[in-house]
Amino acid sequence: MSLRRSEVNALMLNVTEQTNDGELGRYPVNPLTASQASNASQAGQAGQAVKPGTSCLNGATRIVARSLFDRSPGFRACDPATLDQMVASGDLRRMGNGEWLARRGDPFDALGLVVHGAIENIRLRADGHRHLLNFLQPGDLVGIIGLIDGLGSVNDLRAVGSDCVVLIIAGATIRRFRAIDAGIGRAFELELALRSRFLYERLSADPSMTLDVRIARLLRSLARMYGEPCADGVRLKMKLSQADLGDWLGASRQRSNYAIGQLKSDGLITMRYSNITVTDPIRLAERAQL
Repeated sequence: MSLRRSEVNALMLNVTEQTNDGELGRYPVNPLTASQASNASQAGQAGQAVKPGTSCLNGATRIVARSLFDRSPGFRACDPATLDQMVASGDLRRMGNGEWLARRGDPFDALGLVVHGAIENIRLRADGHRHLLNFLQPGDLVGIIGLIDGLGSVNDLRAVGSDCVVLIIAGATIRRFRAIDAGIGRAFELELALRSRFLYERLSADPSMTLDVRIARLLRSLARMYGEPCADGVRLKMKLSQADLGDWLGASRQRSNYAIGQLKSDGLITMRYSNITVTDPIRLAERAQL
């Protein structure tokens, strides 16, 4: 379960103010050494250790990461001491727009937690075409399948925007804690179950359905996972362009533009500068044939 961007920003501001007053928090500063950063890059984990100029932001970011685990449906049932140590032992990576966290098939023996910003979860074809699978938001996890089967990253993971921070916890650390805290294994099971339900819901969108119906189904799912109530309805926390929706559903930009225009003209959604609001959730569900 992801944390709303406004909540992340508010928590970061609150913690930063506390650390400026000399209260760094429970989590030690743990930047990557040059050799660790080099090894991470070779393993498909591009990016760099957080270097904000002071230790304040590092401590604040770890506290945000800890709060995100508390809000996860699976991990919040784990021993708090286990989560404290997991967060303290992880490396914080800051990545710029377009930097790769991992490429499909590359070694990725770690658990990643998106703390700030967004990660584009895609399949990039040899011809450069992007098949969009999801935009990972604060609180979303990466690396679980690779930790289980040891076969590396399932998809291509790329930072979106200039302020993306991911907490990377080494696979050896996760396995050590999993051996002493059964809650870690249960958290993995619940996370995989939630992903499977989302996947099955997407697979139920028969390609024979019209594109506006398929987009309605996708937006309904995203609103349930990443939506926040607002005066006009339910606003998606992630930004999605018309091209993004087309790549997500394997449709051309022209077709997706037309289908989105239908949903907008029918009063089901609004879309301004990639910000989407579901203005009529009930009628959107009806259009999605659910």
